[in-house]
Order: sequence, then structure tokens, then C-alpha cells
Amino acid sequence: MLTIRTIEYFDSVSSTNDRLKELLRQSVPPQLPCLVTARQQTAGRGRGNKVWWSSEGALLLSLGVELSALSLERTHLSLLSLAAGLAALETIRHRLPEENHTALHWPNDVYVDGKKIGGILLESPTPQHLVLGIGINVNNRLTNIPTEFLDEFEKKPITSLIEILEKPTDIPFLIADFCERLSGKINQITTNPAELVQNVERCCLQVGKNLTIHQDHGVIQGYCLGIDQNGSLRLKTPNGTETIQTGIAVWGL
Repeated sequence: MLTIRTIEYFDSVSSTNDRLKELLRQSVPPQLPCLVTARQQTAGRGRGNKVWWSSEGALLLSLGVELSALSLERTHLSLLSLAAGLAALETIRHRLPEENHTALHWPNDVYVDGKKIGGILLESPTPQHLVLGIGINVNNRLTNIPTEFLDEFEKKPITSLIEILEKPTDIPFLIADFCERLSGKINQITTNPAELVQNVERCCLQVGKNLTIHQDHGVIQGYCLGIDQNGSLRLKTPNGTETIQTGIAVWGL
């Protein structure tokens, strides 16, 4: 069970993930799990240190946990990232009309109707600690995007709950809902990982598509067969089936 023991709230912070890592480095760290949330971030980040627009009205939080306290091991990191993405997706889907299509973009993004609405950033500041960052566009309108982000978001369209629903959503209630759903998903990692993977596969945008995987050491192309029990993509390539643990996966060869 994921019971939050410490909460910090900021009107503005550089990054909730960075603040949580700072807390974990203190001589007397906070009781875990620890949640840091903010009204606004000035230096939000995505995977690979990509800058992420984090305006007022978004759900911005980071959760600090100890692996052993959740009965998890470092081999579970990929599944934890997918579990957090699925929890975020279900939290969003619960508030949308049935005609809106929610999906996961492996390994860390949540989409609605083909547009990105949120993302997950998992970091490990120490061997035993994890920091799980979540950003969801909730009450932030896209008309307020700074000019320096316009080019990026024209290539990758984004959306927010207020743009879809045309009414604001209560963010504290959304956070509580997400944490409850995440708790159940974390329990699945050790009790029924096969069901967790099946649920992720059902809503994964890349499954059943020809993909190009961009990695630090090169590019891999192939047909996505699904997700394995460790949370990696299974890719059918000319050289056989390969498992992809990290990378940026786009479809359309």
C-alpha cells in the first residue's frame, strides 16, 4: 500500500524531481513515500533532459520511494514506469467522455486523441531510492505556450483536460486519485505482472506497428510484437526478435 508520509507544496519550484532528490540527500531525509507538488515549475524536464513546458494549471508532482519498502527491485524499474503511465492514463480516462481515445506511448507518455497530455520521468538518485515525476496538462490552456516551445509542439501536438472538457478539474483530487491507482499498479508488479503488461499492451500506441527506435548508439527498425514481462518492447527485425529497453519509438518506416 502506498501511504504518503511527507508532502511539500510550492507555488513555484525549478523542478519537483530536483527538489525531491535534494531532500533525499539531506542528512535527515524525509519520511518516505514523500510527495512534492507545485503550482508551477521553472525548469521542468522530460526524458534525456528535454525541457518540458510546466505552466500554472498543470498537475506537477514527484514521488520519492524506497524500493525495498514497496517490495520492488531494480529489475522492476521499467515495469514501474509503465505502471505509473497506466495509472495516469486511467486517472485521465475516468474524466473523459467515451469518444475520447486514451493511449500510452511507450515508455513514458500519455496521449488523448493522438495528442500528448502527460508524461512520466523516473530517476534513481541512489541505489535504493526512486523519484517518479508526473506531469499532466490539466487546467493550463495551450494558448499560453511560450514562443520558444511552439516549434516543438507543432511537431508533437499536445492537449490538456480543460481544452477537452471546457471546464476546470480539481487538481488535489486528481493527485489523490492517481496515487490510489498507482498503489494498485505497484502491487501488480509483484503479484500479477502478466496482467499489468497485458493492460499496458492494450493501450500502447506502438504495438502492431512498424517502428523506428532511436537510441544513443544507433537506430533499430522492426515490427512491434508487444511488451515483455520486464516492460521492454518486443521488436521483430530482419535479425530476429529483439527486446528494446530504452529509446524513442516512432512508427512509420
